[in-house]
Amino acid sequence: MEIEKKHIVIIGTGKVAHQLGQQLFRVGHSINGVWGRDITKAKNLAKKLNSDVIDDLKKISKDSLALICVSDSAISEIVSSISDDVKIAYTSGSVQLESLPKKSNLGVFYPLQTFSQYRNVDISVVPFLIEATTKTFEEELKALAETLSSRVLIANSQDRYNTHIAAVMVNNFTNFLYHLAQEHLIEHHLDFDLLKPLIQETVAKLETLSPIEAQTGPATRGDQSIIQKHLKDITRPETQQLYRLFSELIEKEIKKS
Repeated sequence: MEIEKKHIVIIGTGKVAHQLGQQLFRVGHSINGVWGRDITKAKNLAKKLNSDVIDDLKKISKDSLALICVSDSAISEIVSSISDDVKIAYTSGSVQLESLPKKSNLGVFYPLQTFSQYRNVDISVVPFLIEATTKTFEEELKALAETLSSRVLIANSQDRYNTHIAAVMVNNFTNFLYHLAQEHLIEHHLDFDLLKPLIQETVAKLETLSPIEAQTGPATRGDQSIIQKHLKDITRPETQQLYRLFSELIEKEIKKS
């Protein structure tokens, strides 16, 4: 099915800007410009998107969608800098629509995924959470997201915010645990690759089990002798602290279930 092509200006030059810009360009949308505080990065991204650099946000044409892909703290300032007759969307999970400067058409285009600049993801399964100040613009953003993904939802600011909290836990926190595990293995001259099948199976089990049903390990069994032995042999204090806290929380949760 032929898509309705949009004219989009990418605002930002980071990971999200790179990934969304390239995915939107790939499916046939026109990238009318790239804006960034770092002109070199903006030029590099514009070249990938067969586009040009915009040096002034006021120059964005009213027939373009300004897609803001920047840090949360910079969104409000950028929204204020764009003309009122331009449609604007931003990609944050936590910034509430109501907290931003009033615009006729302001919306959220939030991809619920972790992005790295040089690693492509399967965008077709990434959930997009959509919200806007008007129903018409909300439907327009929903239709745009559906050109990328099969999982597009309308979600208000509070639901999106709470989803983002959970996303931080399952992505950012677990990834840091991988880092601590890797550091422990390096200390003992062991390879982190040994853990990758375990990590993959841990995730795969969630297709058929709830997280608490999939829980295993010494804390699940209440095996205090192993827990105390592990704690004694963990040298990094932060890792030891987390190991103790997680073991206590798991044991309490298992007793409740």
